[in-house]
Amino acid sequence: MGESRAYFARSLSKIQIMQEKHLHIISFDVPFPADYGGVIDVFHKVKALHKKGIKIHLHIFQYGRDQADILESFCEEVNYYPRKTGIMYNLSSTPYIILSRICGKLIHKIKSDNYPILCEGMHTCGMIQSPILENRKFIYRSSNVEHHYYNGLANNEKNIFKRYYYRNEAKKLLNWEFHLKKAELFLTVSKDEQDYYKEVFPDNKVENIYSFFEQDNISFSSEKSKDKYILFHGKLSVQENITTANYIIKEIAPNSAYKFIIAGMNPDRSIYSNAKQIDNIKIIANPDDAEMKAIISEAHINLLLTDQATGLKLKLLNSLYQGKFCVVNNNMLAGTDLSKCVEIANTKEEILKKIKELMNII
Repeated sequence: MGESRAYFARSLSKIQIMQEKHLHIISFDVPFPADYGGVIDVFHKVKALHKKGIKIHLHIFQYGRDQADILESFCEEVNYYPRKTGIMYNLSSTPYIILSRICGKLIHKIKSDNYPILCEGMHTCGMIQSPILENRKFIYRSSNVEHHYYNGLANNEKNIFKRYYYRNEAKKLLNWEFHLKKAELFLTVSKDEQDYYKEVFPDNKVENIYSFFEQDNISFSSEKSKDKYILFHGKLSVQENITTANYIIKEIAPNSAYKFIIAGMNPDRSIYSNAKQIDNIKIIANPDDAEMKAIISEAHINLLLTDQATGLKLKLLNSLYQGKFCVVNNNMLAGTDLSKCVEIANTKEEILKKIKELMNII
């Protein structure tokens, strides 16, 4: 883990290419509690930059999550703006995830100074088009190549109407992407993303900085557990994770003698329905931060599978840092150099064999 800490320090030095002491950060969602991939990166980035003396002006689009007082501890100011939702915002050629976060009040607030602006995700980049901010320094923090991600969602979606929405949004995102050329710097989360943006925007500077996450200590349990289990965790309302959870429930757990836990935010109804039929599956819904850390660190195996080779899966870094054994498929490793840190299994047979081998190791 010494190498991990050293890498983190190098990442911070890259972030500090900006000479200004002040920085606007635009967050697509309330970044606390830090309980799913994107907001984990935002929250721990805010903490890390604050520790390095950067004065942060945080702007948050709020929908479905409460305001978080803890953010005041790390920021000069914290501002909240409602995200505009509804069918009318789907009728524009501007992608819904962007249009619903374009806010005149935010733009006018930011124009009062000349601090650089860090846009978290393509979701928050709508202001790049504003003539009021034409001469400002924009930094784009990508979380995915978004049109790739939405096409992946469409490929996994069974509902015809949702599949159409994802395909349509993917086309809009691809068409809108050229606006990103106004960003002076791209900060990607994987090597694959970095290669993509270097090719599409050859005149822009593109740096790769893996996701920020808590690294204060190594927290996995070294004690022998009487109740060994295999864990899959994630935001369980996202189709990518719903698909994987149901695959584990239907194909992996019934063919294994060991206990499985599926944990995360807002589990889809299909996960509950399918798990009822399997005796060795337990669903843990909406664990708080401390409980989630304990679940990850006490798992004998973190089983990390995905059908989408997009972005960096932050759960992989969390599990490597906090957990014991990690069994992953090739898609989970996309854009990383972490193959030597994990056990790789892609087919049902390979996964079951690897689980059996590892569960017999203390």
